Amino acid sequence: MSAYKYLFKFIVIGDSYVGKSCLVQQFLHDRPRQEHEATVGIEFGIKDINICGSIIRLSIWDTAGQETFRSLIRAYYRSAIGVLLCYDCSSMQSFNGIEKWVQEVKNNGNENVVIALVCNKIDLQERQVSSIQGRQYAVDHNFLYVEVSALNGVGVQQLFRDLTHEILKRIDNAIIDLDKHQQGIVVGQINLSPTKQIITLEQEDSQQQKNQKKKSCC
Repeated sequence: MSAYKYLFKFIVIGDSYVGKSCLVQQFLHDRPRQEHEATVGIEFGIKDINICGSIIRLSIWDTAGQETFRSLIRAYYRSAIGVLLCYDCSSMQSFNGIEKWVQEVKNNGNENVVIALVCNKIDLQERQVSSIQGRQYAVDHNFLYVEVSALNGVGVQQLFRDLTHEILKRIDNAIIDLDKHQQGIVVGQINLSPTKQIITLEQEDSQQQKNQKKKSCC
């Protein structure tokens, strides 16, 4: 991989079977995930994208939607700068479940996190959630809103680019001050391998868990 200007950590959340893993695989490899088993715990991948001549490295963490893994996932929110909150447009239940995920991010995420509301499975004929409903929810909560098909790739690459653009804009406008807040962001560590980058982020998550345990003991 080439040198990069920033590394951003993204976390992908939402109910089970809304297509989170398929979305990540489509972005990373330009093909959907072939098997359809639910994700167990957390999986990750890395990809570089070029934004206006600068290489931005994205570390993407794909999470399980089951309640069983909720406590495990909470430890990863704090060190994510971008959240992709997914629902299935053919399932009103998954759309109604968005609110609990928003609360999870508010309770556990860092103050600068940027959220994209992702309407997936637009390739399906029967929709239960209209574009108007999804877009209005995003407007009301100041989220980005993107409609995609993780199956055929429509909108997937642009989704990750739009979220990256928004974070860069907030850095440029000093809304995100890198001198004070770097959760989910690594600045220009050119010579480290992808494996070492992942270790760095995992160590950060581990330290946060230790700090949480200390607080809970007092």
